[in-house]
Amino acid sequence: MESLSRVRRFIVLFVSVWAGLLASFWEELDPILRGATVLVGVFLVAFGLLRQRPTTATAEMDPRMDILEQVVADETRRPWSPSTMPWLATGASTKPMLLIPAADYHLAEIVPIARELNRRDIPTRIAIGVSPWERTWAALSAYPELDVFALPEVDEMSNDVSAVLVMKDTGSLGPLVRRCKELGIPTLGKVEGAQDFWDSDTPDARLPYRNLDLVLCQGAFDAEALSDRESIVVGSTRLERLWWAPPATSTRPLAVINLNFVYGVRTADRKLWLDTAMEACDQAAVPYVISLHPAERAQVDSNRVTSISASRLLPRATVLISRFSTMPLEAMARGVPFIYHNPHAETVKTFADPMGAFEVTQSADQLAQALRSLDPAPTDARLRCAPFFSHHVDIDRDRPSELRAAEAIAPIATR
Repeated sequence: MESLSRVRRFIVLFVSVWAGLLASFWEELDPILRGATVLVGVFLVAFGLLRQRPTTATAEMDPRMDILEQVVADETRRPWSPSTMPWLATGASTKPMLLIPAADYHLAEIVPIARELNRRDIPTRIAIGVSPWERTWAALSAYPELDVFALPEVDEMSNDVSAVLVMKDTGSLGPLVRRCKELGIPTLGKVEGAQDFWDSDTPDARLPYRNLDLVLCQGAFDAEALSDRESIVVGSTRLERLWWAPPATSTRPLAVINLNFVYGVRTADRKLWLDTAMEACDQAAVPYVISLHPAERAQVDSNRVTSISASRLLPRATVLISRFSTMPLEAMARGVPFIYHNPHAETVKTFADPMGAFEVTQSADQLAQALRSLDPAPTDARLRCAPFFSHHVDIDRDRPSELRAAEAIAPIATR
């Protein structure tokens, strides 16, 4: 079944109620009013139908319905429906460390750190606020044994926690971080994926990871960008586990186009970027699917659009096409070739120096040529991108990321 947008649901409900009320006194209406009523109803129904966005469940989905349907099946096979527990004072003499994820993939970092701290007899609590809940709850089904609390106001929990770890200090968590600092609660942050530390392409001066007592960096690149802040390199549990796993080696061509012009960043460039990406795939005769970021609000007129995350599609992909995003790091970790498509001339430094890891394209023709030059045989792209990846995500096989993070956190959480 096709998913309905909220607007369409409202219109269908409105028309249904409206039709029911009209039926009760239809014969009493003036003929002209009857005609006008019918026209308005037809308009509302037509508008509702036009508002729907094509999804992966449509029979017309092209070109790889077999792959997409399998991903959907995997994603919807959930063993339970998670919920948060109310925040209650622990009453314990040893206060827990509070860990706050703000997206589904943050749990792959937060949970291993919590377990490692627990092994050191440092209690922890994981709490999620109302704003990130929509992007987090589904991933919680992978951790059915996990107790997750509703995030309270800072003043309510100020006497109950030893320190706070956030995955970002901007957006909805910005006020929380600032209040923690006002109350003297030690506040740490762990860098989550690729970051525009300089706000090169963002409309606001966010200054991410500048409001924390200690920043846990993924790699040397982060530490260099935050050289004016206290930081330590600990890697990334999620990305290093992907790096050590068998590579993705799909034999059937499929380009995943990662559309993520979100949070007000370069949104005016979305059409240029997507049009040139689709044109290039058509030129190179490469089947493609357009994956929307969870916060992407674009209405894309294509039957190749899916709300399935690029992360879930990468194991079946033969190439990722993306602008600035964390997804390229994940593609590298999985061994999937990546092309940095930048026709809109964004200036963020993260992917400015490819170090031989990927191609950079500025037009449809350049991107088409890059797609044609891909090795048709399945290869492990990690061999090519290792220098770039290790600069951005530090990996130590003998000391996993969660171990290094716990070592950095422990002295602060036990003060």
